[in-house]
Amino acid sequence: MKNAELFIHEADYAGLDAAGAVEHLRAAIRFDTTGYADAARVNYAQFDALHAFLRESYPRVMAYGRYEEIGHSLLITLPGTDSALRPALFMAHQDVVPVVPGTEGDWLHGPFSGDLADGYIWGRGAMDIKEMLIGILEAAEHILAGGRAFRRTVYLAFGEDEETRSTGAAALCRTLRDRGVELEFVLDEGSGDVLDAADYGAPGALVCPIGIYEKGYADMRLSARSRGGHSSNPFRGTSLGALARAIAAILDDPPAPHLSDAIRESLKELTVHITQEPMAGWVRDMDTHEADILDWFTRRESLYHQVRTTVAPTMIDPGSPAGNVMPQNMSAVINFRLAPPDTPESLMAHCRRAVGEDVELSYVQCEGASRPSEVDSLGYRSLKAVLEHYFDRLIFIPVQNKGATDARRYEPICRCCLRFGPFLEEEDISAEGIHGTNERISVRAYLQGIRVLLRMMETTCL
Repeated sequence: MKNAELFIHEADYAGLDAAGAVEHLRAAIRFDTTGYADAARVNYAQFDALHAFLRESYPRVMAYGRYEEIGHSLLITLPGTDSALRPALFMAHQDVVPVVPGTEGDWLHGPFSGDLADGYIWGRGAMDIKEMLIGILEAAEHILAGGRAFRRTVYLAFGEDEETRSTGAAALCRTLRDRGVELEFVLDEGSGDVLDAADYGAPGALVCPIGIYEKGYADMRLSARSRGGHSSNPFRGTSLGALARAIAAILDDPPAPHLSDAIRESLKELTVHITQEPMAGWVRDMDTHEADILDWFTRRESLYHQVRTTVAPTMIDPGSPAGNVMPQNMSAVINFRLAPPDTPESLMAHCRRAVGEDVELSYVQCEGASRPSEVDSLGYRSLKAVLEHYFDRLIFIPVQNKGATDARRYEPICRCCLRFGPFLEEEDISAEGIHGTNERISVRAYLQGIRVLLRMMETTCL
């Protein structure tokens, strides 16, 4: 089944300027806001030009709200009439990933063309994530064009470097925190995949995850030292041998899996759809069958990463210059994606116990898992209801977000940071285009996503 077949209520908001929304996205794509880890490579003149375009294209938002540039990130405050209501924040990022050198000729339409062809809007950022940036502004502009005012203050926040350093979102959050702002909810990109629920034991059901937290990230360096020398006398062992044993020990003894509150909530949502035994019986008594459910998840590729910290050896260096020479000092890197309740501290202690004293451990970089958002909250309940209104047959469940987003930067001032981009494109197009060649979005998916944003603003902020 195509995702577009799940779209319903596409006649909502008949007064929405659909043609204008399409043209605004096409224009935004033409600004080359490519981000790089080395900020000196970023063409900030293109960000400045994008900002000028946004100020011109959304006159009601600019007249009603307060527009601020914080670095090259944007914060727009749409004041509400009821100061007792905590504000909401709708966010996206302006930067896009680079086009891989040498692939420019593989694009059917130029990566910064913004072409409209074959029912799609083409170019870098069409799906990641200028469609959300422009969609948020289109929704706010449409509300204000109708003469309506916001009861709840609404912040529109657009970071400058989500793809690299996330300093823009951090600066935006600091600004709000310094002003004493506490948010009701944050809505950012993320999740939005339509999946068959067969692996959950519910064949035929379609699930769509709402990201409520992100895993942590850690690169752990393992270092081993030895005298080296001729390989004919390895009496004292080699540094490579020590690393191999340490890596194997960590792989053989990963942190224990854990059935998080998010997974429990997901299984509750799916209980009536789960027909496959023994899972159908287990989910009706999760406390008794927690170990069984964890075993079920860890044996399935699509599910195991949800219940455990993953372990992936990725680098080893420098090796020996010849097959008959033992290496001296060597190091390896293992990448971990931390699932709650694992922390950088508990992971380090776990790995030290596994490898013993022959190998030194240290972090190259590490960040713990983000705080799971509250499911029993206005933000989550409202988003779920809005999505159910616009997408038929989908069962929306709370899960960990697959990737990292700017949303976690707002956790100091918000208990409900949601990750869901409401632009449900077909899976093959998403897989090809996000961070890849021929990025594009269908006009139909783009406009349906704007309707979701509009209804979310209306139901929570008016």
